[in-house]
Amino acid sequence: MGFKDNFKRMLQREMFYVVLFICLCVVAVAAVYVSRNNAKISKDLAKAPIKTEEKITEPNNEPTLVEEKLSNIKEMQVAQVPKSTVQNKDNKTQTDKGQPNNEKASSKASNPAPAFKMIMPVEGEITKNFDKENLQYSVTLQQWETHEGIDIAADIGTEVKAAADGKVIDIITDDKIIEGLNLKTGYGITVIIDHGNGIQSVYGNLAQELKVKKGDKVKKGDVIGFVGDTSIREASSIEGSHIHFAVIKKQGKDIVTVNPLDYIK
Repeated sequence: MGFKDNFKRMLQREMFYVVLFICLCVVAVAAVYVSRNNAKISKDLAKAPIKTEEKITEPNNEPTLVEEKLSNIKEMQVAQVPKSTVQNKDNKTQTDKGQPNNEKASSKASNPAPAFKMIMPVEGEITKNFDKENLQYSVTLQQWETHEGIDIAADIGTEVKAAADGKVIDIITDDKIIEGLNLKTGYGITVIIDHGNGIQSVYGNLAQELKVKKGDKVKKGDVIGFVGDTSIREASSIEGSHIHFAVIKKQGKDIVTVNPLDYIK
């Protein structure tokens, strides 16, 4: 019995080592398999080409919100521009390119330079210009008013000549208002000459001694009187000696003042 027990214990001990050995072998085999498998995977990965996903951002052709608003505003502005304004800009562009400006040509054709010509009634400096749109200050009257003629400086006693051929139709000596004529009063002794075609010339601030009378026919350059000091609207003692020269013209049913310099050579 003692021998059997010893043998049995020895056999159990041997079986323990055998099982332990088998387990170690299994673990070793498993480790080798896993190691080889990992090595193969790594080798395959190394051989395989690296593929990277390149994300190409294509340009966004769709308009942004800001661009859409700007486009809408421009469309509204174009829609609101009057057609005449666009046409004017087109005409201006054509003119800048060297093409004739039809608008300017038409304007010149409708308002040609006056064929009727006059001479200066006296030689001298123009001290006050014609302007019926803007007010000028009257030193004599100390107020602002339009000036519908020109003042020509000349010494008292200087000869005053007819600006063109015509007929003396009136002589004002008392600052009266002449019916039908668009003239201010207060220019002293005044001679009015009719030149035909609805054009008349007016000579104010003359001396009392005149060389013509109402109804006389005159030629261009004929002496009609002399520079005086009879105007109460433009006193020579304040504004210097001069004559007030005006031109009036019939336009339809109206008689209007025009710039004398438009007719003087």
